[in-house]
Amino acid sequence: MRQLHDMRSFFPCGPKTLKREDRRKALSSLVFLKEKESGEVKGRTCVNGAPQREYIRKEDAASPTVAMDSVFLNGAIDAYQKRDVAYIDLPGAFLHTLTNEKVIMVLRGELCELMCLVEPKLYRKYVCKDKRGQPVLYVELYKSLYGLMRSALLFYRKLRKELEDYGMKMNPYDMCVANKDTKHGHQLTVLWHVDDLKISCKSKVEVTKIICYLRNSYGDKMTIKRGGRGKYLGMNLDFSEPGVFQVDMCQYVREIIDGFPEQIVKTSPTPHSDNLFTVKEDDSAEFLPEEDAMQFHRTTAQLLFLSTRARKDIQTAVSFLTTRVKKPDKDDWHKIRKVLEYLNGTIDLKLRVEVKDLRVMRWFVDTAHMVHWDCKGQTGAAMTMGRGAVLSYSWKQKVNTKSSTETEMVGVDDAISNILWSLYFLQEQGCGTKHVIIYQDNKSAILLESNGKFSSGK
Repeated sequence: MRQLHDMRSFFPCGPKTLKREDRRKALSSLVFLKEKESGEVKGRTCVNGAPQREYIRKEDAASPTVAMDSVFLNGAIDAYQKRDVAYIDLPGAFLHTLTNEKVIMVLRGELCELMCLVEPKLYRKYVCKDKRGQPVLYVELYKSLYGLMRSALLFYRKLRKELEDYGMKMNPYDMCVANKDTKHGHQLTVLWHVDDLKISCKSKVEVTKIICYLRNSYGDKMTIKRGGRGKYLGMNLDFSEPGVFQVDMCQYVREIIDGFPEQIVKTSPTPHSDNLFTVKEDDSAEFLPEEDAMQFHRTTAQLLFLSTRARKDIQTAVSFLTTRVKKPDKDDWHKIRKVLEYLNGTIDLKLRVEVKDLRVMRWFVDTAHMVHWDCKGQTGAAMTMGRGAVLSYSWKQKVNTKSSTETEMVGVDDAISNILWSLYFLQEQGCGTKHVIIYQDNKSAILLESNGKFSSGK
């Protein structure tokens, strides 16, 4: 509350000066408390912006964030070029952003009293009572508080303009990746997800210079972490070994296992068995009770978050589990438990990436024919530039196919958008990537993809 006052986030309004419609549309305030890994408790005052959905379209409030693939590709570049890396958290980011609309917020009860304790002379005279006798304080927002639908977009525009004023240019294939070529020929790169920034450059001086530039706008309370190890978007990134990029989420894996209602004691050598895609008919399946079904959905969502980041080795199993969240049965419960048993035995496993040549991308695409209950196939794709998969995916195919060759061709079609995007992204990063090699284990599919109709007998 003190931070909101010190940063002049709003100014009080007398209830009689507001129109009836303004009071009716006034947004309520919320306070959330969160305990960090360090044990420190962080409080955040937000606005309940849900009522704004009635008159603000989603496309008018959507704000871009850095793609996870961009984070991994940039991490591989950082390791290959042995860059200095810094992680920055901008304090009260939205409170540095002016709002572009009239928004009335109401503080009730204890929140009203807490605000009055911050500055009694300013706020006390505007306090009134509602029908229940609760103290009420109306304020008009001057800054974009957390919770407003347009806050993230307004802050994105502000930060982007600041970076462009610094001389940085956006990557057209990810509008949350900015680059600048320094006078010494080094590339300075900034990635950001709302108020979390990752900065890298071969020159430590250039990293320090942009940190000082940002400090002029966001003050001395910026959280800055520099060096080989750091945390970004829930992942532990490690560049301490020269030329190697490592990612782990060991603590998050433990939280998933501990949060599961059954105790996970056993370990499994694999995340799934041969019957992963086997599904019973509705008349013979034993569906989970509502409470267990909700837990299954929650754990699957956690595993999906994990599999797109540090633990890509569970992608195939998680891809299947996501198709079962609407109506899971006991077999699905055993399958998700097997994934957890595998994670229990490999908690400390890290993703390790080493780049040998930025100019060549090697993609491995493979499929499984008619493995799902509706006779659709499964696609898997992975890209390496040396050792370890920089990018990898696993999807259920969206169309039915008549042969394994056709399934292989659909698999390449599934992956081709990601293949081309990663190529164009790296080229815009100045990596000089020219060659993309796709590996498959089906000769007929390779000939058809290479020669088209000339290799077809139909």
